[in-house]
Amino acid sequence: MDEKRKIEKVYGFPEILTEKKAHFCPGCSHGIMTKVISEAIGEMGLEDSSIGVYGAGCAAIMYDYINIKGVAAPPGGAVGIATGIKSAGKGSLVFAYQGEGDLFYGLSSLIGAGVRGEGITIICENNLNMGISGGAMSPATPVGVMTTTSPQGRHIASHGAPVSIAEILKDIKGIKYIARCSTHSPGAVRKTKSIIKKAFELQLYGEGTAFIEVLGMCPTNMHLTPVEAALKIREVYGELQTGEIKHP
Repeated sequence: MDEKRKIEKVYGFPEILTEKKAHFCPGCSHGIMTKVISEAIGEMGLEDSSIGVYGAGCAAIMYDYINIKGVAAPPGGAVGIATGIKSAGKGSLVFAYQGEGDLFYGLSSLIGAGVRGEGITIICENNLNMGISGGAMSPATPVGVMTTTSPQGRHIASHGAPVSIAEILKDIKGIKYIARCSTHSPGAVRKTKSIIKKAFELQLYGEGTAFIEVLGMCPTNMHLTPVEAALKIREVYGELQTGEIKHP
């Protein structure tokens, strides 16, 4: 007697991720993060109460790919808009998502939100360059990394030392949770999703501001293949403090 095969679904397409073809380049971490955020919100059952604010640049139209309420922000404005939305709808899960170049445009808004302890989640995809300006060096570009404005690589004598984004926020009391993670491997992506879910939970519990720095790939502006870009991020990842840097 033949036994019927038992088929168990172990992975699937996130229900709130739309089927619209994304504009991201192959290997770009923005595409990975679109899926990760969709999975986190869907698994937590927060589809109806979530609002995303997407920063200028490559991530600007992520609202078209994640089927929740969302809005695109002008350069540097994502965190400020997110704080306004949260004030108007305190029962909502509100997050700002932006690249590190865009984040530095609006650094004062980020620090202000942290000082006030705004109940939002800020996700910064740090891909080591300013994609919005064609791959220019950003304040966070590591030493030795080539960009369009540092074609020989960043040198401290010429360009100054890079800024460690998470570390400059550690002493702001209203920012209760800070973590640094990555998208360079499947294991790193799973860890990133768990960190995002924890940050969302803390927001729901009223724990103040949460900040997540995600080290990501930009193969096009790095002039590397997707695999080579992932290996470069793994190298950078190993030189920085990772995981939970500050928690309640």
